[in-house]
Amino acid sequence: MEENQIPQPFLDNIVISLYFTIAYAVLIAVYLALPFNVSSDFVLIMFIACSLIFSIGAIYFAAKSYSKTKISSFILIVINALGLLIPLALLLMLI
Repeated sequence: MEENQIPQPFLDNIVISLYFTIAYAVLIAVYLALPFNVSSDFVLIMFIACSLIFSIGAIYFAAKSYSKTKISSFILIVINALGLLIPLALLLMLI
């Protein structure tokens, strides 16, 4: 019987990527829960900066472990790539 063990550093990268994805989802929920009179340009710029950092960090850690954990890495990369479209669209609207 074959042993299909995935090394621990690859699993750690997947968990870190998952943490970045969850943090990004919480950031979106908090930003959308703000009333319109509270949200200013500074809050919008901070949201864009933090969401870019979270998305790129999640994609980076998922891509680091792609060689051993293909399915979970691919799912996390696709989810975070779609999430990366939100701040990029906001940046295009600001220009």
